[in-house]
Order: sequence, then structure tokens, then C-alpha cells
Amino acid sequence: MAKKKNKKVAGRPYARKKGRQQVRESYVAARKALADTKKIGGTPICERLAFLLSETSVVIYAARVRGDYGVTFISDNVRVLVGYSPRSFMARSSFWIDHVHPDDRQRVLREVRRVFEKGHFQYEYRFRHKKGHYLWLSDEMKLACDAKGKPVEIVGYWTDITRRRQLEEDIQKRSERIVEFMDSATEGFVLIDPGFNVIHVNRYLLDHFGVKLEDARNVNILDVVDDVWESGRYDKYMDVLRTGKPCLFEDIVAPLEYGDRHLNLVAFKVGDNIGVIVQDVTNEKRKEQQLRESEERLRSLYDSVHAGIVFCDSKGTIIRANKIACDILDVDEVTGSKLVELMGGLTDRRGTTIMKEDHPVLRVLERAQPVRNVVIGIGSKYLSGKRWLMASVEPVVDPLTRKLDEVLVTFIDFTEQKQIEDALVESEERYRHLFENSPVGIGISAPDGRIIAANKAMLEIIGYSLEECRSMNLADTYPVIEERELLLQALERDGCVNNYRIQLRRKDGTLYYAILYIARINIGGRTCFHTMCQVAT
Repeated sequence: MAKKKNKKVAGRPYARKKGRQQVRESYVAARKALADTKKIGGTPICERLAFLLSETSVVIYAARVRGDYGVTFISDNVRVLVGYSPRSFMARSSFWIDHVHPDDRQRVLREVRRVFEKGHFQYEYRFRHKKGHYLWLSDEMKLACDAKGKPVEIVGYWTDITRRRQLEEDIQKRSERIVEFMDSATEGFVLIDPGFNVIHVNRYLLDHFGVKLEDARNVNILDVVDDVWESGRYDKYMDVLRTGKPCLFEDIVAPLEYGDRHLNLVAFKVGDNIGVIVQDVTNEKRKEQQLRESEERLRSLYDSVHAGIVFCDSKGTIIRANKIACDILDVDEVTGSKLVELMGGLTDRRGTTIMKEDHPVLRVLERAQPVRNVVIGIGSKYLSGKRWLMASVEPVVDPLTRKLDEVLVTFIDFTEQKQIEDALVESEERYRHLFENSPVGIGISAPDGRIIAANKAMLEIIGYSLEECRSMNLADTYPVIEERELLLQALERDGCVNNYRIQLRRKDGTLYYAILYIARINIGGRTCFHTMCQVAT
């Protein structure tokens, strides 16, 4: 059969068709050239390329330059990264963008256009794995153009940065907790970096010295304090960074612009930075002699911190502890005692007994790894009843021998908070019981009509199962959709509706009149509708 001649089509469609044909011809020629090349080290180049594309952790892809930027090629190792086969990406143009996290999707579609401005671009977003969880991906792409500079496709590669993002989030949360602790303290607290630049000053100190936070941040201590070098304090600050051991500076005279103040400072290591507790001892200095006050100020400083602070040696014997620690543990003197014995009878947050080998202090002594912010219940013989603590255990390692030198244990009395927490859990269980067994239909839905929850009475009224409810929309139960619009307008205007009579439709198609009580509520930061329904008689 004779081949039909291609009709010449004027304008851009013909040009696009010709361009695509040229790209295909170039691709076929490149594949043929790869197949014809000589072997390198006994392996053809194309096989080596296939190995690199399938065995490395970097996923290489090519995508369209318009529409939904669908994938036109992706390396086989994408299976290892996200669980999907290359065929899944190329079978449906929107597969890639449909699996981007809903909260990132609009940003991704907006930012991907920047590759056309710069020729290259890199961004990060969450992508749903085949198993349902999300990964953080770094997507670095480049714009490929033809000889005339016209964009042909986007080429790029993915790398998994989930671990890095999790570490960044953990660091951020840890920093927020440190700042929250600092601002709640009743003593002055300053956090400085190794270059002596002020990172943060707590609220107490700002109020005490009449300084604004924006003025205090980024100030260098060496610029405002004259005698840091001459007094030898600089070297001692460096020792704190190197050894991790706290250091006390007594009777430090504040700069003149802050008044005639005498300060005691306690410097200790906070990560890679230095924390300084500041205590104004001006009045005490005027009343008593310096040598006699030194010990009292040190004791007062440790006791003023609203947390138990205990130092143990490498065998778990208490070297020193503040008064708060003694009060929490309900003993008069703890020096020389074994902290494991004072903090005995341990249970975890759920009340499960913690075995001796899993005791936080023993774990740190054995592994020299910190244990932070664990909630434990103690019931040793020294206590009159059960007490809950939030504790952290930090190893102090000798920088020369790299052996465990001391252990720093800090804890706060968490008993009241734990009781509140248990009461909230109990309250939630009571509410759930009332919700499930109420004779009145109760449901919770999203503003777009998705049903989140419904009790037994509600399911009996509408005739659907809970599984069916979660896959349907409330709009389907309205025989006259305009009436639903009026209801939503009333909710938007008033925030709630009472005794709202409306006709609805059951699963079997029968119509009935219902009396609705609907209020707008907030669940997890999202607006939802709480509905109570009774069938009108």
C-alpha cells in the first residue's frame, strides 16, 4: 500500500510536530551511538549508564515543560526511593504532582516556573511513598533547550533528605524549648556563641536591665565588657566549651551604662554555645564580706533554679546537688548516695515498670549517650507516694581521655502535670462514651462536606455505615442542594444554627425532616462542623 504524503500544515502546530520529530530522531541516534560504542573495562557504556541509573541513590528524571510537568523519563531506582515503578510516573501525566504533599503542591507548581527564568532551580518538598508515608525530596533541575534556545524538557534529579529535615525539625524544637525555659526562669540567662555574640537574653534580664531584645541580640560581649581578656575570664569560657564543666565567676562589675551592679555569673555548655546564668548580688556585696558571701551566693544560685540539678561521678555516686533536687527526692542530703537508689521503682509514662538496666542514669553511664526529656514515675522508699519527674541525663566526657567523667542529671517535678494529663485522658474517654451512646445523632464534618465522625444514632438516622460515610459527601443527602447552600450561608454568618428544620434523604432514598443543631468548632487547627440531628415528628 502506498504511503500517504504528509500534508503541510502552516503555522505553529507544524513547527511543534517537526520539533518533536527532531527530538525523537536525536534520541534514537544517541541510543544507537551508545549501543555501537566500544567496551570500557569489558562493559559497554550503555550498560554502565544503566547500572548508574539503577544502582545509585540519586533518581534522574526528565519532564515536560508545560501543563502539569509530567514525567517523560525516570530512572529505575525510583522504585527504591518512593516504591513506584517508572511506568507509574509515565502512564499518567499528573502522577508526580498528585503525589506531592497537598500543603506543598501549590508552592511547587509556583516555584517550578523559576527554572524558565534562571535555567536551573533547586527546591524541596514532601512526596508520598507507595506505603503511604511522606519523604522529603531535594529536587534539582535544569532546563534543556534546542539549538534555537526553545525549552524542550526539564531534566533533574531527586535525593532523599528526609533524615536531614527531621534533624532540622528536632533542632528547631529543641531550640524553642531552650528559649521557653530561659524566658520562664526567675534568674537572668544569656546564650552566646563561641565568638561571644549574644544569641538570646531571657525576659527577666531584659526587664532587670531595661534593655530591648532587638538591641541585645547580635551584640558582642567583648565589645561591651572591657576586662574579659585581662581578668582571664575569656580562657575560662573557652574551658567551658572544651570540657563541658560549668564555671562560676564571682563579683563581676557590670558596664557603667547598666549602673553600679555586682554580678555573679555561672557559665555552662549548651550544645556548641555557652549559657550564662546572671545573678545580681549588688545588695549582698554591700552587706557582707566577699569571702563569706561567696559560698552563700553559689548555694543560692543553684537553689534558685526551679529544677533539680545533680552531678554524679562515673560510678553513679552523687557528687553535688541543689536544694530543689533534695526537696523533689524528699531527702535532706544526697551527696555520697547512689542516684539510682534514690530514683528507684521507676515506671514509664504509661505506668509500665522500667527495668533496672533501662534506668536513664545507668543507660548514660553505660553508653555515654544523653537521655533527654523523659517522663518517669519514681516510688523509692524515701518518698511518701508516687512522684512523676521530667528528667534529662547528660554525659560529661573528658576531652583528653574521651572517657566519661561525670553525669549531669536535671529534673522537674511533673506530678501535677501528669495528674492533669491523666484527667484529660479520662475526660476524653468519658466524652467518647457519651458520643457513641447518645440517643441523639452526632456527627463531625469538614466545611467541604466530608464526614469525619458519626455516632450510632446518626448512622441509624441516615442509613449509612461509618465506612460509607467517610467516602461520601454530605451534599449527597440533600434532595434540594440550594437548601444546603442556605444552611452554609447561615453558618458563615452566625457561626451556628439552632432548631434548623430541613429535608434530607436517607441511603434508601426515603425523605425525612430533621432538626439540626450545628456549631463551628476547631479540631487540630482546622475548622469543622459539630452537628446534632433529630428526626422531626
